[in-house]
Amino acid sequence: MTVAESGRDALPASPVRVYRAGLGRRLPAGYVRIGAVFALPQALLRIGTNVEDVLVRAGVPYETFNDPDNAIPFPVAARLILIATQASGRDDLGLLIGESSNPSSLGLVGFLLQQAPDLRTALSDLVRYLHHHDRGSVPFMSIRDGMVTLGYSIVEPNVPAAGQIYDIALAIGRNVMRGLCGAAWAPSEVTLARRRPAAPGRYERFFGAPVRFDAERSALVFPERWLDTPIPSADAALRRVLQEQVDLLEAEEVGVADQVRRLLRTALLTHAGSIDDLAGLLGMRRRTLSRRLETEGTSFRQLCDEIQFEIARQLLEHTQMTITEIGLTLKYSETSAFSRAFKQWSGVSPRDWRARRPDGGAD
Repeated sequence: MTVAESGRDALPASPVRVYRAGLGRRLPAGYVRIGAVFALPQALLRIGTNVEDVLVRAGVPYETFNDPDNAIPFPVAARLILIATQASGRDDLGLLIGESSNPSSLGLVGFLLQQAPDLRTALSDLVRYLHHHDRGSVPFMSIRDGMVTLGYSIVEPNVPAAGQIYDIALAIGRNVMRGLCGAAWAPSEVTLARRRPAAPGRYERFFGAPVRFDAERSALVFPERWLDTPIPSADAALRRVLQEQVDLLEAEEVGVADQVRRLLRTALLTHAGSIDDLAGLLGMRRRTLSRRLETEGTSFRQLCDEIQFEIARQLLEHTQMTITEIGLTLKYSETSAFSRAFKQWSGVSPRDWRARRPDGGAD
């Protein structure tokens, strides 16, 4: 990501409302636990950047970092990362922040993962429950030809610093995997939906694998055999207690639109999802899902367009993928069909939209 984004000058912001998450407390929609970026102040200090100035400009009280269970709106966290990136001049700041993470950085969800009997169960829990740590994104996992793709995708619209956020997420993912499987684990490949940084070799050394930038999605790829790895530290009794806490939070979930958004984002990055597929995942009939969405003022088609538009915008802005490649990622067989759809969503063609972005869409 470039360290300057014209049109997004980071002026001092009013202090944001900090929410205390943690056991028994449901994370509000659009919020993320500070645990994801808990190392940001220390990372800035190590490279000689004024932490207090960055936090003031972002409107984030310093005390927010006293507790990893504190939570702030996802767009505010993104703005904080953008300002920190601009102030530090480091296009690998996200990697610096994420490299000191561990499974516990994910709070309740991370504790639950560490008590899973094996990696397959742990990652299933991660995909199913990460929204109790982060409501601005979705994780996804797919298995094909003996390889697992474990990834992270932002769903919050118009988020700046997406490339740095993906760096943080995959660094956390790498450390979670090593925490669960041991130091011998390493991905076969890493893909990042961001432009190539100034020092790509640093990424390959950290991940211990080839890293492909300008990718259609941000993910760790590794052999399926790792899924059968037992987790030695697992405590079945403690897992039951933690699962009860998660189940209580799940019972508080209201509305299906947000659930459909999360499922759609995952489906569009792994396979083509239909309304019948999603209705089945939610345990309801197609007509029931349509009625529920209608009562919430939306529809399956509208949500699908919303998610496709957001994926397209992120790839246009933060990668150098061609318009044809982006269209194929979104399951459009012809570039012209994708361009027509994008113009319906935005009022301009994808080429014009990219050209109007700061630095021509550079990340």
